[in-house]
Amino acid sequence: MTDKTLFIHAGGPKTGSSALQNFFEISAARLESLGFAYENRLHIEHDYEIGSANGMLMYELVLAATTTDDEIDSVVSSYFGQCDNAICTSEYFSEFSGYHWKRLLESSLRLGVKLKVIFYVRNVIPFFLSAYDQIIKRHGGYELFDEWAEKAIWQHGRALQIMASVLPRSSIQVLHFDNERANLIKGFFNSIDADAAFEINADDQKRQVNRSLTNEEREVLITVNKALGAAYSKEVSELLIYADPNARGEPVSYHKTTADSLLDRYNTEVNWVNNTFFNGQAVVSVLPTESIKETPCQKLTTEPKQKGNVEKQVLDWSLEKLKTIKDETEQTIMDAVYIAAQNTLEKSHPDIPADFDVLAYLLINRDVLHSGVNPIKHFIDHGKREGRAYKL
Repeated sequence: MTDKTLFIHAGGPKTGSSALQNFFEISAARLESLGFAYENRLHIEHDYEIGSANGMLMYELVLAATTTDDEIDSVVSSYFGQCDNAICTSEYFSEFSGYHWKRLLESSLRLGVKLKVIFYVRNVIPFFLSAYDQIIKRHGGYELFDEWAEKAIWQHGRALQIMASVLPRSSIQVLHFDNERANLIKGFFNSIDADAAFEINADDQKRQVNRSLTNEEREVLITVNKALGAAYSKEVSELLIYADPNARGEPVSYHKTTADSLLDRYNTEVNWVNNTFFNGQAVVSVLPTESIKETPCQKLTTEPKQKGNVEKQVLDWSLEKLKTIKDETEQTIMDAVYIAAQNTLEKSHPDIPADFDVLAYLLINRDVLHSGVNPIKHFIDHGKREGRAYKL
């Protein structure tokens, strides 16, 4: 390969990656006409779908301890298709160690491919506010922001320090998300020197993917997470976000003491980023661009009717989920009874009481029901000895 460039979009986390990735996905044919391949796509069902990064194949392969150099070279080559330029994107690249970046760099050198890593860095507190919502949406979080922030980490500084320790400075391009977000897609294409005539319509430019939560959505999700843990946080959050994908997120309030603590923790790291990638200019900061005000608690500002709509959506989901669980349970019972019915010989076993009720045994002994074992055989092997009930 010669005169080829692999553009690795490595995030960082919470910098509009999902919106960029969905645009790449739905515009793959147009990108190819400009000479930029977007291969190994995951294919999305709608424009707001979360999780369409084509870089997962690369990430998982480089991360695996048993991957050979030839295998890495092969997957790098697969991203080019018929083009001289390739776009490979995943926020997970920001988790690479120096060793992983070294392997990717060495592969590009073997193939004669120019490696260019594009990384968006975000101000610390805005990053934390967005990451906090992500924990609520996808991982069942329900802590107060001020408590959560004490333990959370600004991943951008560390990721950039690791890259800078391995990759040539000329291979890393850092963009300030807080300045770029209004024209995120156009800015990305400017950074890769794409044809300036490439048109991006207004809908694509303003599309929010994996948006932050409104106050009402956050309050409802925290309630759900407290009750159900992480089991349904992703499902419920997607229900709310997909129902109103263009709603404007409302950052949670926080105490000034939290801002002061984050300043102490990250000021040195932020200065390093500015000195290394922005010629010492104070581009990246710990604080948001707007002034902060101490607000002791989150306050709801939306009309009650809007809150009611959010709660109704979750209630409707709950009823549907209960129906699904009911249907699944009924099917499990039917399957178990059917299995028992096929074993007519076992029903005449001397250890089976004449009044043995298969259905009652399953309903009383839920572990037997959910294990899927033959209830008659279970009673013979275990139930009688354990004194299990078999009549309602």
